[in-house]
Amino acid sequence: MNKLILPQVINLFNVYRDGDKQIGIAAEVTLPEVAYKTVTIEGAGIPGSYDEVVIGNFDSIKQTIPFNNLDTSMIDFSNPMKVQNITMRASQQITDKSTGQTSYRGLRVVEKGKCVSFNPGKMKQADKMDATVTIECMYLLIEVDGQKLTEIDKWNGIYIVNGVDLMEKARKYC
Repeated sequence: MNKLILPQVINLFNVYRDGDKQIGIAAEVTLPEVAYKTVTIEGAGIPGSYDEVVIGNFDSIKQTIPFNNLDTSMIDFSNPMKVQNITMRASQQITDKSTGQTSYRGLRVVEKGKCVSFNPGKMKQADKMDATVTIECMYLLIEVDGQKLTEIDKWNGIYIVNGVDLMEKARKYC
């Protein structure tokens, strides 16, 4: 990444499911937290204990997708028999600190997984329903301007950070 580039805001964004633009997704989507699996290490020669990250292993990664209202699109997301293929694309407004020039670059997040819960929302006169679907992500990809920042593929044991496959050597032994 260019150290002279200052990322500022998400200028625009859209959500796609299986390549189709989704209408009715709420104005904001919070990306899922990624937490590593850890194991507590203790024993002879170790004064106390510490938690060690188990590389390439993650706790549950859940993505909640908000909808303004309940409709067939939201219900399609809730089918637990189908892997959902979700792509979020954003235009990230940036400034070049050396010139002050404002520009844009692409931000893409791809998630694949199955629905683990859905909430049809609330009913209130003259208001949104705030329905949600929660997906258990088995695959997560984050790219900025076409550069792969991170890729997690739980089904295939792949974990890539800034282009380096941290699980490549581990997979070689299995």
